[in-house]
Formats: sequence, structure tokens, C-alpha cells
Amino acid sequence: IFSGQIEKLPRSGEWMLWVRKLMGWILVGMAAYFIRPILPKSLGVFLLSAVGLSAGQHLGLIDSTQAGFRAFKWLRGGVGLAGLVMATILIGSWVMQGPGVSWQPYSDELISDARRLKKPVIIDFYADWCAPCRELDEITFHDPEVVKRAGHDFIMIKVDLTRKGNPVHERLLQKYGVKGVPTVVFLNRHGKERHDLRLVDFLPPDKFLIRMAEVRKDQVH
Repeated sequence: IFSGQIEKLPRSGEWMLWVRKLMGWILVGMAAYFIRPILPKSLGVFLLSAVGLSAGQHLGLIDSTQAGFRAFKWLRGGVGLAGLVMATILIGSWVMQGPGVSWQPYSDELISDARRLKKPVIIDFYADWCAPCRELDEITFHDPEVVKRAGHDFIMIKVDLTRKGNPVHERLLQKYGVKGVPTVVFLNRHGKERHDLRLVDFLPPDKFLIRMAEVRKDQVH
């Protein structure tokens, strides 16, 4: 049925110019999506929202292209509405997102304090240009239950590897054998790494909570 409807569409005409403009906006959207990981989160959300809203207004309202078939009017309206909905969802989800995990920069004193307080430690090695790192930050590390347990039971440390040359970071890379980002290291209350829990890719909140529970078990031994 669907293929039959496709066959009924005009093969040429002014409406094909509109399709070319649509494809151009799709390419702009893809470019915005792929550069988003290197931008601050708020700027990345604003960029994608601006592209969606601009594309919807241009293709659905401003563009004066006409076509000789009735469905074109609905097609234009649908694309315009889709752009508006996409922008609204992106901005709305960003505004409504709750607070994330409270991170601290690495220091030897912080590790010593964790041992003294008998708290496990989670060290997140990340970089701004790393897509799985951003996914972890935006989804897993903003999950309410992860945030709650991190604040109550853990020392949370983030090591920013976006730029090279920091001697402290270089020492940590050697110490923990970090080969790339993301790498999330779990230390028990004695400061020993649980190698079986090490994370080197995105992990959804429910599975991350399991690892948090596992490293906390060491506290009762």
C-alpha cells in the first residue's frame, strides 16, 4: 500500500526544490548533532533546538514553494510542526532535568579522606569530546537514584582529560591503567579497585546502581 502511494507522487516539479531544501536542513541537523559533544551541554541543546525550530519555520511557513498535488500542504505543515515539537522537547527536557551527581576534582587528600571515612570512591575519567561520556553524564549521572546514592554513600571524583599535559592526570592514567574514555573506576572503602566493576562504555542507570551496590558490599566485610 505504502509503495503504491509513493508511486503516485509527482516525479518532478517545483515541490522537488522544497525536498532539496529539506535535505539541506537534514544535513545541517546532522552537523549540529555531531559537533554537540564538543560544546557545553546548554549550548548543544540550544543549537539543536534552533536548527529544528528554524527548519520547521522555513520549510513549513516561510518557504513559498507550491506544488500541484493536495497532499503537499499537509506535508509542509507536518514538517513545520515536527520542527517545533523537536525544539520544544529538547528545551523542555533540559529545563526539567534535575541536578546531577556532585563531582569533585581529584586530590590525594580526597582519597585519604575516603579511607578515613570508610567510603567507597568512584572516579570518572572523561573528556568533553567523548560521546559516551556525555551520555553517561546526561542520563546515568542525572538519574535521581544514582544522584541520591552518590551523595550519601560515595566520594565522587571526576578527572577531565579533555586537554592533555596535566601531570596529576598523567600520573593517574598510569596508576589506574586508563587506556581511553570513558573509564569509571570503583574503589572500595580500603582504596582498592574492584577491577570487575570497571566501566569503559555507557551504562544505563539501573545497571550502574548494581555496580554501586556491589562496591558498597565491601563495607560490611
